[in-house]
Amino acid sequence: MKPFLVYRGQKYSQEEFEQFLTQQDGVISFNNFLLTSTQKEAAMEYVQHALHKHRNHVCVLFIVTINPNKVSIPTIPFAFIDKCSVNPQKHEVLFSTHTAFRVGEMKQMAGNNRLWEVQLTLTTANDSEMAALTQALRKDIDGTGWNRIAKLVQRVGKFDLAEEIYKNLFNM
Repeated sequence: MKPFLVYRGQKYSQEEFEQFLTQQDGVISFNNFLLTSTQKEAAMEYVQHALHKHRNHVCVLFIVTINPNKVSIPTIPFAFIDKCSVNPQKHEVLFSTHTAFRVGEMKQMAGNNRLWEVQLTLTTANDSEMAALTQALRKDIDGTGWNRIAKLVQRVGKFDLAEEIYKNLFNM
C-alpha cells in the first residue's frame, strides 16, 4: 500500500494554539480518538464552520501523511471506518488515542491569522526519537503498580491525585 493523506479540522483557543506552535519539528499525540477524512473538503467544512462560529479561536487544517509500509503491524493505530460510519461518503479514518505524529511545516492560510495548515506524519515503528522518548519515560517513571501510576500522575501535574495515591500506598 502506498502512502496517503488524511485531513482533520480542529479549533484551538489562542493560548492553546500558541503552545501548539512550539511543537514544530517535535512529536505530538492527541489524548482522544482522532477522526480524519481522506477528503480535504470534509475537514475544510469543519474549519469554515468553526471560523464563523468561534471568532476568538484559531482553526487548524491538519494534513496527515500515513505510510502504511512503515507502521508496525501489531500496533496499527488507525482504521478505515467507511463501513460503520454515519457518513461513509467522507471516507473517514479513525486514529486510536495517543497515536504519535511528527509535526512538520506550519503555515498561515490565505493570510488569515486564525487559519493555519499543519503537516503531520504518523510516526514509524523504527522512529529513533520515539524509541528514545519511550525509553526515557520508562526510566523516569520506574517502579511498579501504584507507585508508577503516582509518578506518572505527578509528572502530568495532577499533584493532589498523586498525593492521594501515595497516602493510600503508605496505608497498605
